[in-house]
Amino acid sequence: APTMRRMILSTTGVYAAILFLTTIDVSAAFTPTIWRSSPARSIRRNAPSFQTPHSFRRNTGGVPQSTCLHLTGQELIEAGVSFDTFAPQFLWLLMIAAPGSEVTKKVMGPLTPMLGLAAVHLCIVLLAASQEGALSQVLIFKEVFDPSLSQLGGMQKLFAFQNFVAEEWPHVLIWDLFVGRAVWLDGLSRGIDTRVALSFCNFIGPPGLLIHTATCLLSGKGLPPMGFEEK
Repeated sequence: APTMRRMILSTTGVYAAILFLTTIDVSAAFTPTIWRSSPARSIRRNAPSFQTPHSFRRNTGGVPQSTCLHLTGQELIEAGVSFDTFAPQFLWLLMIAAPGSEVTKKVMGPLTPMLGLAAVHLCIVLLAASQEGALSQVLIFKEVFDPSLSQLGGMQKLFAFQNFVAEEWPHVLIWDLFVGRAVWLDGLSRGIDTRVALSFCNFIGPPGLLIHTATCLLSGKGLPPMGFEEK
């Protein structure tokens, strides 16, 4: 319906604005020197101060010789985490607000969005592994699987490392979305309302799957096969 389309477009615009605002601080890190020294910079006097990357050099005309954009590994990790945090929200919005829409089917039917998010997560993992102190996190991670030690205590130690959080947070978000997509597909194929289950999948993960299972049983549809069918 037109009203539903307007709601989706307006909400998508809000998410897009949030995603754009999260990139402002990152983009400021590689603003050219000529901009930094111009009077217009006064409008940014309250913004954080960044050092000009080494790739920017003034020539005799005061114009940067290179406009290559360089981000540090940590800045790339930050950008990747922001992307994997906000991008899935567009996909959740489609599945919850318009589960039967042709747009939702075209976007979430293929595995492509999941693969894209997974690729960004892989980049985060590789960048985090190359940072100083990565080995110490691996050694602490062993404690989590040591039955003689506190698993919760081991995880608390790991969450003290920023890059571990950077890996773990998208990890959780992407797998929640993967399960949510499976729930949505099952609802489409068997005519089951999945809005409530998907909302819980997004917010707290596994309980959403339990709610979907309960919905299936109460509606007389049986357990969700989730791709498995006995022959």
